[in-house]
Amino acid sequence: MTVTNPQMKRLYSKLQTVGYNPKYIKSLLPDWWDNEIAETPAGLQQASLILGQTFGIRAETLWTENAEPALKLPQGIRFKHRENIADDDLNVACAVAHSLARIVLKVFPIKPRPDFYLDASVLRKQLLIGKKWITFEDVLTYCLDLGIPVIHLHHLPKKAKKMEGLAFEQNGRPVIVLTQNHPHGYALFDLAHELGHITLGHVTAEHSIVDQKIDAEADDEDERAANRFALELLTGDPECKIVPTGRNLNGDELATSAIHYGEKNQIDPLHIVLNYAYSKNHWGAANTAIKKIAKNAPTDQEILRAALLQSLELDDLNEDDYTLLQTHLQEKVD
Repeated sequence: MTVTNPQMKRLYSKLQTVGYNPKYIKSLLPDWWDNEIAETPAGLQQASLILGQTFGIRAETLWTENAEPALKLPQGIRFKHRENIADDDLNVACAVAHSLARIVLKVFPIKPRPDFYLDASVLRKQLLIGKKWITFEDVLTYCLDLGIPVIHLHHLPKKAKKMEGLAFEQNGRPVIVLTQNHPHGYALFDLAHELGHITLGHVTAEHSIVDQKIDAEADDEDERAANRFALELLTGDPECKIVPTGRNLNGDELATSAIHYGEKNQIDPLHIVLNYAYSKNHWGAANTAIKKIAKNAPTDQEILRAALLQSLELDDLNEDDYTLLQTHLQEKVD
């Protein structure tokens, strides 16, 4: 990115200081962007406002020459992560999520918040009506219908660390962000876990939850509660731990057993496979089983993107925000 304008060079330098590399910066700039925009004081402020919204940075910290750039993050973030991860390591991903949520909420229908959220057992009964088991699409549809947008975040700067899940309120509206890239199965528990945080009151205007890793063995009380919610919703048992009787299963055996057990107990076979894998640390068989069960089904990410886009009133977006949203929803990551 060759830049001769000194004011714009300073703006780009600030973006890079907080963790945005030149390729990523270029990927999000609008087509009409001209680096000479910052030549005048008014142009500098305009450029700072645009860059601030696009990259989740407080605009005044961009146009003020000696100010350190400050990322805009969800309010009251509580980081839930392992000890070897510093809070700052996840700030860029959180800022991008906050910026993306700004666009989504502009055109996501406003729905009245329920007086209370259904607990896991009641919600399980509701979602199982006419169904064999609860799928990722079932939980996703419930969230969207309830007024909770679910966003898949994957277009991030190279080397940026990311969380597995994020639940927060923005402008008084709950938002869930997932980053799972495994094509089948994994996102189901992640989404149920984040919904648990919202249902259980862990997420408010003053408190956001950042799950660096959604860990079945978490020590944190809120994390354990969200795990129990997710397990009860998906399996009917808040402490569900699926292990075989007898020897370990190979991939084909695990797939067959998971389908049979799922039909009998109304549990998604993909969750059964992953629950088994976590319990037994038997990931090779699990990956084989998932491929056999999922076959040519759409990926969870495809399902999520299609459902989110269908729920948005895209005609109400300006051209720059529409293009930015499409960039974030593309497959390629820079």
